[in-house]
Amino acid sequence: MTITIRVELGPEALNALMRPLAGQGGFQSLLRSLQQGVDPSGVLILTPDVVERIARYVHGYGRGGFQGRLDGLLIELTKLARALERIAA
Repeated sequence: MTITIRVELGPEALNALMRPLAGQGGFQSLLRSLQQGVDPSGVLILTPDVVERIARYVHGYGRGGFQGRLDGLLIELTKLARALERIAA
C-alpha cells in the first residue's frame, strides 16, 4: 500500500513554491521535486518519503530564504500531524 497526501495550496503558497530556482544544492533539489509534484489544478501530491525529507530540512537546517518558500505547506502538514496524533492517542 502506498499513501499519498494531497495538499491544496493557496495562491500565495503555490507562488512561493513555484518560483524559479538557481543552484544545485539539496534544498533546491527538494524544491524541484515538490514543484514536479504539483498537478495542473495546483494540488501538491506528497508521499511519506517526501514529507520526511521536508522535515529533515526544516529541523536540520533552520530558517532561511529557501525554507520560507515552504511555510504554507508546513502549516498544512502540521495540521495533518496534529490530527494523526489525536487518532493515535
